[in-house]
Amino acid sequence: MDIGPIFRAMMRHRARFLLIALEVALTLAIVANSVGLILDARAEMTRPSGFDEDNLVSVVSTPFADELQDPERARQLVADDLRALAALPGVRAASQESLLPWGFNSMVMPVRRVGAQDQGQATQVALADPGFVSTLGVGIAQGRDFTWDDFEAARHQPSRFPEFQGPVLISQALADAVFPQGDAVGKVLELPDAPGRYTIVGVIDKYFKPAGGEIDERLLVLPLAAGPAYLVRTQPGQRDAVAADLEKALLKVSDGRNLRVRTIEEVRKRFHSEDRLLVASLNAVMFLLFLVTALGIVGLTSFSVTERTRQIGTRRALGATRGAIVRHFLLENWLIVSSGAVLGLALAYALNYGLVTWIQGTRLDLGMLAAGVVALWLVGFGSALGPALRAAAVPPAIATRNV
Repeated sequence: MDIGPIFRAMMRHRARFLLIALEVALTLAIVANSVGLILDARAEMTRPSGFDEDNLVSVVSTPFADELQDPERARQLVADDLRALAALPGVRAASQESLLPWGFNSMVMPVRRVGAQDQGQATQVALADPGFVSTLGVGIAQGRDFTWDDFEAARHQPSRFPEFQGPVLISQALADAVFPQGDAVGKVLELPDAPGRYTIVGVIDKYFKPAGGEIDERLLVLPLAAGPAYLVRTQPGQRDAVAADLEKALLKVSDGRNLRVRTIEEVRKRFHSEDRLLVASLNAVMFLLFLVTALGIVGLTSFSVTERTRQIGTRRALGATRGAIVRHFLLENWLIVSSGAVLGLALAYALNYGLVTWIQGTRLDLGMLAAGVVALWLVGFGSALGPALRAAAVPPAIATRNV
């Protein structure tokens, strides 16, 4: 079939066809970028932290009894709590720490090698006892873990960690950033313009907690009391049973407080609530765009069939087959969708440039755009097929009516 006559016929009614082509272009531009944002969000939602998340439970204790306001009594309460947690069936490890995986409580400070003159490398900071590593389920890549001697010695340090001087653990990412030549163990870190000195005794092999860009994998851990907040690691498959018993066990130690018990799975779901909303919203937008585009194509093709009924009958009377009529309208539709897709490619890249430059996102790849074009071709084909078949059913005798 000759495309030329079809194209020239379309140009006589260019406005209606141009509107559909623009609709296709906008659909391709928005859908391609939406898919990119969805893939980014899903990647973040499924990214592993390196911790034993499936078996971790968080417990936050908020004391209200007067006796628990005494620092010595509060310290003793923590020791009693840890013993009670360790005695629960199904518990593998428990730790007092300020780190909450997938929580919003990130404390960030810059650290650098002692004597360096730069502004330091931003890193997350956590306070924890020697059960930190075993509770999270990570390992020590270099050096050693904290000991209880480290923790007890730190009790005599200033309560503010910028003045702390003693052993610390760091993540592998922070070690690579500050000591790119390796061998971070034994080196000393400092905060810019602060008297603290942190001697690295161990490097944690895996760590990830969203806090913003490159600091997601950086961590500095000090052996300092973190307040009455605990992480509990359970035996596989026993997390929910242990979580149900935690509150009872801790209230037996002291009932002068409120307890909040959450699994890390629950914490992670809350952390990603905005990402899930984004994915659901973008899916709805894409569905509506495809639906509106499909309805536009159906309407345009149906109008064209109705407008050219006698012309179709004349062609049938002159020997055109039903297949030829169907091919005519499908080819006409393909030209419209393809024209819109070409414009849509330019719009998609322009929109993506704006997202990457001024907001956030990843660059489009050709595979994603090609898939979008194919999807629009399929939508166009499916939308135009019904009206095209109706056009093919026009009888030749229609050409002589009302003459």
